[in-house]
Parts: sequence; structure tokens; C-alpha cells
Amino acid sequence: MKSRRYFVLTPVLILLLALTGSLVARAQDVVTVTWWTESGDFLQHVQDTFVKSFNDSHPNIKLELTGQEKLDDVLRTAFQAGEAPDILQTPGASFIAEYTASGQIQAMDSYAEKFGWKDKLLPWAYESGILDGKLYSLPLTYESMILFYNKTLFDKKGWTIPNNAADFWKLTQTIADAGIHPFTYSNSAWKPSNEHLVGVYLNNVAGADNVYKALTGEKKWTDPEFVDAIQMLKDQIADKGWYSGSLDNYYAYADADVFGDLTSEKAAMMISGTWQFANMKTYFTSDLGEQWDWAPIPMFKEGVGEYNYMLATGSTLSINAKSKNVDAAAEVLNYLLSDPKLVLANAAGADFGEWMVPLHYTDADFPEGSDPRVVRYFSDFAKVTGEGRYGYTTWTFWPADADVQLWQDIEQVWAGDESVADYLAAQQAEWDKARADGKTLPIPKRG
Repeated sequence: MKSRRYFVLTPVLILLLALTGSLVARAQDVVTVTWWTESGDFLQHVQDTFVKSFNDSHPNIKLELTGQEKLDDVLRTAFQAGEAPDILQTPGASFIAEYTASGQIQAMDSYAEKFGWKDKLLPWAYESGILDGKLYSLPLTYESMILFYNKTLFDKKGWTIPNNAADFWKLTQTIADAGIHPFTYSNSAWKPSNEHLVGVYLNNVAGADNVYKALTGEKKWTDPEFVDAIQMLKDQIADKGWYSGSLDNYYAYADADVFGDLTSEKAAMMISGTWQFANMKTYFTSDLGEQWDWAPIPMFKEGVGEYNYMLATGSTLSINAKSKNVDAAAEVLNYLLSDPKLVLANAAGADFGEWMVPLHYTDADFPEGSDPRVVRYFSDFAKVTGEGRYGYTTWTFWPADADVQLWQDIEQVWAGDESVADYLAAQQAEWDKARADGKTLPIPKRG
């Protein structure tokens, strides 16, 4: 009997061993893709929305998304140690140029062709990742500069945002004459905020076509149209005090002061980035009885074209050239580009200020309950930029040293310690050096 039991159990044991081996083999077949991102409250929403959706639909790939403080510093250290993640998230194009030059980024052209990324992304967004004829990065988010305003104040006064330069400056003077700051803004929390205004004035006074020509070397930054742009900004921010009432306030105001002026009708408008949608929600609370809205920034000079949106990518995504899981990493990126509704559900957790991948969205793609003002912006952005009407932000398309000189030295111009001509001559010198050193960045062609 004992012998008989032994032979009966043996096939069962063999079957159990076989099943165990199969499970082990299957577990070993799962590829883990690592991705480091910025840490913060929004990260858990991304884990619950995007990461979970990917992992549930890809049983053979496990995406591990990890938050890091000071991500760029951590990445640099990891590269030196040979321990960088499979998917590389960087602050923008200037970092991509640096990492590409050192052979740390994988060209993704074959995956772009396989998955049809060129059709999934907005045209300029795809072009922004091409360096030396190859695709090295994809935008994780995009933004632009727009004009926010206190709608309640405008309604009271019977004002509307004009669509031409002459009427816009007439309105601005009317606001100033009424004892209201035309604009509110500050650089106290982030000194490079200076470039937000410098870039807008270059775009809206000189025109996007001329900015493109300067970016590509066809024009000089010392040309008259750029002199006019910087001079206009100096006159308005330093001499007239149109920003927060005075240059001193511009340097001193905290965010609470900036938005406090806007919500209390001490200021009428704010030129800033679309990342401020979240702050509009925070500061324009229902108990104030004040409403906000936005409009495209009118052109500041006649004859330089219709309004446009300045292109800006926030973080970018690439694949580590040393990764052992390049194919799986490409699958993750493709998933991110393939479902507009999922991307918007994910981005909604940050009021569409983060992880807003530049895809072809329709109004119907936005989650139910989305702020119609925000939806209107993204719809108009896609339409207008799709027509080729776009400009260029300094933090996306300027080489690093030229960008620093732009936002840092402008304060000397505002103080009267440096002439506009000398400031722009120094800007041109930085560009000449960047070109000589091969440090210029990809510039999307005019539409």
C-alpha cells in the first residue's frame, strides 16, 4: 500500500513542480521599467491614474515611477554612477542637448515610426525633440503665456480685452488713469520670472517671425525691432510702474500680494503662464465675489501678425541609451501618447498644469466638470498653433548661458545702469558663442 501511494503521488508532485516552475518563469519574464519624476502631492494621483492603468494593461511590463527631490541633480549623479533610470525626465531641451552630446540618450526614430508618434503629437511638439536630425525627446507637458484678468472689474467698467495693439494700449492707459495697476507680477519667488516678460515683449513687439530669424541666426538680437521691444518693457515696468505699481513692488511682492492685487481690483491684468490656472482656482475663492478669465495676449505693435501662443515645453522624456529595457521603455512612452482621455484625467489632478502632453485634444476628451475656461484655452491653443501661429519661449529655446544673461541682466537695464543696446549686444555675444560651441537647441520651423 505504501508503495502504491508513492507512485500515485509522484505525478501530482511532478505537476506541482511544473506549475511552480512555470510561475517562476513567468515572473522572471516581467520587465521592470524605472522612471524618476518630480516628487510632490501630485505624484500619488499619477500613480493611481496613469501608472495603474499601464500596469493593469501590460502584464509583462511593470512601470515603477519614483519621486525625487531635485530631480536634475539626482539624475546627474546617477549618470556618473551608471545607475540612471530607463526613462529620463529632464527640465527641458537644454538638458537634452547636454545629455545627447555625451551619448546618454537613445534615439527614438524607429519607435516613432512604429507607433506613429508624429501623428499623435502636435506638429511643433514632435519637432521640438529633434536634434541633429534624430528624435531624442518627447514633451511631458506644455505651457504658454496668456493674459489673465479680473472679469468682475472689467464687467463693472465696461472694458473688454482688445485684439489690436492700439486699443490695447489705450485700455492700459485708461486703467492706469483710474488709479489701478494695469498689470500685477513679481520675481521675488523666482528671479528668472523676468524672462516671462522679456520673452512676451520680444514676441509681441518684434513679432514671432523675427524672433525665429534671430533664433536661427538670420537676424541679430541687436536689430531695431528687438531694441524697440526691450525699450517698451523698460518704459512700462521701470518708468511708468505699470507692473504692481512700481519696480520696487515687482521685486518685493510675494505670490499672495500679486494675486491679492488681482482679486481686490487693485490690479486689472496679469501676463503669466498657463501654470497659473491652479492659482486662479486657489485665490479667486467664491467668498470674494470676484471672477477671473483669460485672453490671448494681443500683439503689442501693429503689423507683426495675429495673436499667437508662445511654445513652451516643461519637462521632457527620453530613453536612457544604457537601459537594458529600451523596448519596454518605448512601450511606456507610447502608452502615454495614445490615450488623450487618460492623459487629461491624469493632468486634471494638477489642474492641467503638469503632465499635459501636447496631443490632439477635443473638448469631449476633457473630464466631466473641467473648468470651461481651461478647456477653451487648450482648444484654442491646438487650433492656433496648428495654423502655424506660434512664438518661442526663452526657457525652452534659448541656450543656457544666453537665457541666464537675458533674465539676469535685464534688471541692470531697468535700473538704468545698462543701455538697451549694450544689453542686446551681450545677448548676441552669448548666441554667437553658443553657435560656435554647438549648443543651440532645436527650433520648430515656422508653419
